[in-house]
Amino acid sequence: MDSDTKQRTLNHLSSMPTPDFTPFNFSQVTACDVKKSILSITSNAVGSDSVSRKMILPIIDIILPVITHILNSSISSNTFPSTWKEAQIIPLPKKPNPTMSDYRPISILPFLSKVLERLVHRQLSDFLVKNYLMNQYQSGFRPGHSTVTALVKITDDVRLGMENGQLTILSLLDFSNAFNAVDFDILLGVLRSLNVSPTVIDWFRSYLHGRRQRVRIEDSDSQWCNTLAGVPQGGVLSPLLFAIFINSISDNLTSSYHLYADDLQIYSLASPSELHNAIYDTNCDLDRISEWSYNYGLKVNPSKTQVIILGSSRLISKLDYGQLPAVLFDGVRIEYSKKVKNLGIIMDSCMTWMAQVGEVSRKVFASAACLRRLRNFLPTATKIALAQSLLLPILDYADSCYLDLTEEQLNKLERLQNVCIRFIYGLRKYDHVSEFRRKLKWLPIHHRRNTHILSLLYSILFNPSSPSYLKERFEFRFTTHNKNLRSTENLRINIPPHTTSFYSNSFTVQAIQLWNALPLNIRQAPSPASFKRMIKSHYLEEQVES
Repeated sequence: MDSDTKQRTLNHLSSMPTPDFTPFNFSQVTACDVKKSILSITSNAVGSDSVSRKMILPIIDIILPVITHILNSSISSNTFPSTWKEAQIIPLPKKPNPTMSDYRPISILPFLSKVLERLVHRQLSDFLVKNYLMNQYQSGFRPGHSTVTALVKITDDVRLGMENGQLTILSLLDFSNAFNAVDFDILLGVLRSLNVSPTVIDWFRSYLHGRRQRVRIEDSDSQWCNTLAGVPQGGVLSPLLFAIFINSISDNLTSSYHLYADDLQIYSLASPSELHNAIYDTNCDLDRISEWSYNYGLKVNPSKTQVIILGSSRLISKLDYGQLPAVLFDGVRIEYSKKVKNLGIIMDSCMTWMAQVGEVSRKVFASAACLRRLRNFLPTATKIALAQSLLLPILDYADSCYLDLTEEQLNKLERLQNVCIRFIYGLRKYDHVSEFRRKLKWLPIHHRRNTHILSLLYSILFNPSSPSYLKERFEFRFTTHNKNLRSTENLRINIPPHTTSFYSNSFTVQAIQLWNALPLNIRQAPSPASFKRMIKSHYLEEQVES
């Protein structure tokens, strides 16, 4: 980014009106706060200062006052300790047989620096949430938000469009090396525009500037080099600071959009007759994103940007892609795809999920094949732990987003779960697994998916941090005047008007129907953990009775 563009961006940020609320200032931390922060960090990685978690924990009660004093001194003096600014970079490959550009740099930072970052993160995050400063549709690294909540929102919107005879044009944008491209001065300008006090700005300036890093491969280290831009990958504050930095990218967009950290997707719904106009609007929004990226020093990679048109098979079959206007980003034509990978799941044009189920199958078989080599050397308890930690998460990931599966696809997923059971007990291909599944207290795949749907719904309804973009879809209907949600006998959720065909397979409708079918005592569960436990017991009992 050239100096003139950077100065224009800084001038724009400084000219923005100051928000009408109390400026953000740090508060001093207590020994109790510091201890909680130390115990919440589970990584045993050792930074450049050679002080590790394992070194601190045995003597934590003795040195806690000293650590608290050091952290409060940093906050009060607006200075981040220079010895905590050194990062060991461990390059991790993103894919097999990587080239030089296919490595992800992970920063190993000093342990106590992460303790201080966690305390600052909590104070800054509370300020942002209290004043509604975070983008509503940013789902990255926020409590109660996840890739799954983002995907539920998008897939339900697409299904609603299909219900109404509309097509959805979805564009997935890829930022190049986004976390490492954050300009320090612009980030500080963004913080200042949010009414962060000058003293806190000074602390963040000290936190960002003067950093050094070196690459470590096995026991070899490179020379130290200065870090001139970017938030450290591996830092506790980094995801929040990046979310703040990218917060305004959607300000002038006319399309619907969603953010997950640096993953941005925009989409528009239109009838077939209005599709050309929707593509024109998409191009206008892509131009706005390009301009914002240029002004803020980020770069979108057009070669990794994807565009897909989603809709019913009837409407998709009538599309003549050759007659559609081109989708352009920075003058580069983006070809229409028949399927795209979106936050870990594969979406095809007609939302059939054939490619997604196929990819899940491939991953489970590949992982199970690796584990199967060890099956004769491992005790059963270890094999159960491996299956639950390595195989089942592949089956479970985002399964609340693709509920409109055919019976054949559900059976395929059931067979994949059976692969896990056969690995654990050393069964042959044609051995029955029902008895062993009950022994493990695993549910059939459709009940397993139901527990995930209901657990997510419980979080949406009762977790204050849950996404407002999902919470607003649900509404309690009372037949009494008792507003105690957990004890009202007539607790129900209003079903939206679109409950047929495509939208009946949405998360929204499925979750409502499953919730209303639950016994009252389960809906009154006092915590997410007890709710999930009670649902599982409920379905296990149903399985035994059947």
